Amino acid sequence: MTRLRPLSSVPFPLDGPEGPEAFASYVDRLAAGQLIPVPVSTILFKTGLLVEDRHDAPLHPGYGIDLTAAQRETFAQVCRLDPGELQTMLLRDLDGVAFDLSGLDVRDTNSVRKVALREWSGASGSACCPECLSETGGWRVRWRLWTSFVCLTHGRLLVARCPRCENRTGNYRPDQSNGPRFITHPPVPGLCANSMPRGASGQGRAAQPCGGDLRTVGTVDLSAAPRLLGAQRVVNAVLDDRQAVVTGQVVPALVYFRHLRSLVAVALHAAQPGDLGPLPPPIARALDESCEERDDERRRSAGRRGTRLHPYKAAPVDPRLVAATLPWAVELLASPDQAALTAGLRRVIDRSRDIRGSAVRALGRDFHFEGPLARALDEVLAPRALTHRTVGHLAPGGTGAYRTFSPARVPHLIWREDYDRDFRPLLEGSGLTEQAARVTISMALVRLTGPYTVRESAAQLGLDGRFKGTSTNPMMTHLGQTGGKDAFGDALHALATRLEGPGPHRDYRAAEQALEEFADLDAETWDACRNAAGISASKSAAMRRGAAAWVWSEILSSHPYFSPALQPGASNQDSLREMYRRFEEQRLDSLKEVLTVHRRWMEGELGLV
Repeated sequence: MTRLRPLSSVPFPLDGPEGPEAFASYVDRLAAGQLIPVPVSTILFKTGLLVEDRHDAPLHPGYGIDLTAAQRETFAQVCRLDPGELQTMLLRDLDGVAFDLSGLDVRDTNSVRKVALREWSGASGSACCPECLSETGGWRVRWRLWTSFVCLTHGRLLVARCPRCENRTGNYRPDQSNGPRFITHPPVPGLCANSMPRGASGQGRAAQPCGGDLRTVGTVDLSAAPRLLGAQRVVNAVLDDRQAVVTGQVVPALVYFRHLRSLVAVALHAAQPGDLGPLPPPIARALDESCEERDDERRRSAGRRGTRLHPYKAAPVDPRLVAATLPWAVELLASPDQAALTAGLRRVIDRSRDIRGSAVRALGRDFHFEGPLARALDEVLAPRALTHRTVGHLAPGGTGAYRTFSPARVPHLIWREDYDRDFRPLLEGSGLTEQAARVTISMALVRLTGPYTVRESAAQLGLDGRFKGTSTNPMMTHLGQTGGKDAFGDALHALATRLEGPGPHRDYRAAEQALEEFADLDAETWDACRNAAGISASKSAAMRRGAAAWVWSEILSSHPYFSPALQPGASNQDSLREMYRRFEEQRLDSLKEVLTVHRRWMEGELGLV
């Protein structure tokens, strides 16, 4: 191993109630504490993290997140650190606790960027406590986490923005491997090392760091806010214990932090002042301003597709907003049981319903509700649920459990006889086409067999990519308005009971597979059918294709548009469908009887019941 020059002094890493010191902070104190203070680049060179003491020497991505095994060994040896002490300075120590760093490789910039975007990991930037900086000059690992908003030692709200340069504190460069700015300048612990705005400082080699004294920044005194201090203590305890209790059940810390992320994000998405419990006046004012700005933005973007408001995607960087939302989330997860958690979450879900309307069901997907949060959402929205409590297995007419028949027994379009007798009268005036209604009923039938989403039920029918299920909400809205949900549910469960019976039952997925190359009638069969129907000879390619599409749809209780003859997804699909429409309009009535005979023959040949 290369012999590295010794350092004149090595500080002890900070510890205590605010948690371990951050790696970058230790390097800064190391550089500033030499007999003659040196630049950070010199320390990184002497400890094996840089191959040259230059401002442009390559630095591994993920500075302060993790080190390679060789870097760990060298740094620990030069600084006379125990490997465990070094580990606690890195965000990697919280992998599987506060976030999931799977897929991260500190040698690969793209992997660092990808993981940083996926997780609220604090990969760049950090909050700080001015009084802690004044006493020790050191920054803590936990201050990088979005869940840290108050210093429990001093009872002060953390600072996340330098008042002089107006940039996020922490001195990390996301554009350059999260490395420190001004790497060739000797650091001064406690002073801001961010860049100044363009024009306020020199450029290039003449540039100077901000130099704002973070040790003297005024911040909110929260020492008289026991609710907020208590929430921070709970979060810190979960970091220490690496487990938590949610609705009376012990869960891993990572699960707990994921729940916190979901709850804080949905609160920032939908909550209004007063929804999140009592708050100190400065924190309440910050929440009021945030809600007002959010609602103004919503009004400005009304009618546009999409929105700039995506609170789940990026961690909140204002400690005041974390102080406003996190205590509510901590209290909710501490609920004694599921019923109490559901009651506490109901108001915010109702707020989201006011914003999203019928799309509120996507709340669980967009905010990654899992476990008790997903159950709470289901319970709050139960009166509008399709397959759970209104017409599904938990409906009054349901069995209370998923049905046992195979989805393969369900056709693309529910059988016409059943549709005409039991469902058509209930859907009069709904505005749905017969095709859309019959497919949607088949999807509802599939959803009685398992916890399938609308998209997944379409896939179970073999319609993935061919039918999006957008008729589900209009259908259920119509049934709710006309009072037809009970009758619909009774008819649906009657079909389910029939499919659970002895049969015989057709395996529609196997039949579709057997017919996957049935794109037209062969010339001999077509001539026989044409002659039997009294149709004169003519160009026959389109009619042979149309006849195959109709026979296919009859065998599978499907729609001709889904057939191989009309090539779903083909670039000329519109032309194929137009030719089929003409065939259906001009020829099908004459051919229907003879094609029905041929269909029955094919069913016999395929062994279909």
